[in-house]
Amino acid sequence: MVRNPTRRQQGLTIVDALITLCLIGIMIGIVIPKYQRLAREAQESAVKAELANIRISISLFKLLTGRYPGSLHELIEKNVILPGRIGDDRYSTSFYNQKYLISYSMDKQGNILDSFGNPFTYDPSRGEVKSSSQGYETW
Repeated sequence: MVRNPTRRQQGLTIVDALITLCLIGIMIGIVIPKYQRLAREAQESAVKAELANIRISISLFKLLTGRYPGSLHELIEKNVILPGRIGDDRYSTSFYNQKYLISYSMDKQGNILDSFGNPFTYDPSRGEVKSSSQGYETW
């Protein structure tokens, strides 16, 4: 391979650098909104799952005690004990002994927080729990 001695090789020109920066900017402009949308969808899915878990815990508490819990914190403090069977042996029994609700992330006041960082609201007279995050109050 013979090189042309009259032609000098140089580094990137300003035009090359600008084109590269524009391409990087376009890629970032596409990736960041998609990431933000996916992160929002993940938070929404987490709120749905958290609400479902809390509502099931409230229903189980009401079924076993005949009343709604006084607060969501009561679900975290109290245990539910249910008999169960292990395997096919009808004489073999065990007990399910767990909290009604495994604690989620909580604030300093002991309120259970949703995935957006806002506390759930609970009406003990009706046993209804909702998210206090804007746009998700009706879920």
